[in-house]
Amino acid sequence: MTKYLKALSLAFLLLLYSAVSLCILALPQAPARKRGILSRNTSFFARRALRILGVHVTSRRITWNGIRRRKRTYLVLSNHVSYIDILVLASRMPSIFITSIELRNTFPLGLFARFGGSIFVERRSPAGLRREIEWIAAVLGQGISVVLFPEGTTSNGDTVRPFKSALLTAAIDTGTDLLPVCLRYRLIDDRPLDSRNRDAVYYHGGISFFSHVPRFLSLRSVSVEHLMHRPLPSNRNRKDLAARAHQIISAAYHGKLPLSRRL
Repeated sequence: MTKYLKALSLAFLLLLYSAVSLCILALPQAPARKRGILSRNTSFFARRALRILGVHVTSRRITWNGIRRRKRTYLVLSNHVSYIDILVLASRMPSIFITSIELRNTFPLGLFARFGGSIFVERRSPAGLRREIEWIAAVLGQGISVVLFPEGTTSNGDTVRPFKSALLTAAIDTGTDLLPVCLRYRLIDDRPLDSRNRDAVYYHGGISFFSHVPRFLSLRSVSVEHLMHRPLPSNRNRKDLAARAHQIISAAYHGKLPLSRRL
């Protein structure tokens, strides 16, 4: 599919996603039920967007040792290198994303984030932190999984940056398990990802969204691994949990943990 055909197909899909999301928001439903429907709607459209974009996702489990994942609510923690991460994670599990207040006011990303039921937080303001933790805890308490990028921003992929721990308090307050997930982009146009080609996928630094998207659309295919570690009980303090989750995701990112079969 050419870059222009991809752009047209994606534009149509986004228009359809917006229309369906607006209909869901207009439904006379309780906020919790409406948020759950929005998360499933986003998951449905994310899978179709990835297909248009030529992004192939392989899901694997890490160190599950025969444990079957039960259908339940998680605070999902993931490393972060691109806006494509959101589509990958949403396609695997209906979830609500935590994102920055700055994104809410950025067109069109902020609009799509609102359509997905995102929770917007001001990471640089301690004053509203307690309120934001309560918002996240309320969503988890409604039985809806929440995704957090604890690095706080995207990176160039050289390593996994240290995790910020404050928002993990929401999982501790609600007794919600953490689900560490590692995303590893492996191939770009059937060539191994390296420092020469990674910035066609990785979105970091001062580059603008609208200048990066055309470069991404010009790619024929992208392969990414979605690696899930077994859940971590939220029975430690937040800093210990953040350190443990970082250790797991970083080890998986650098290929130091055994993988089980594909899901």
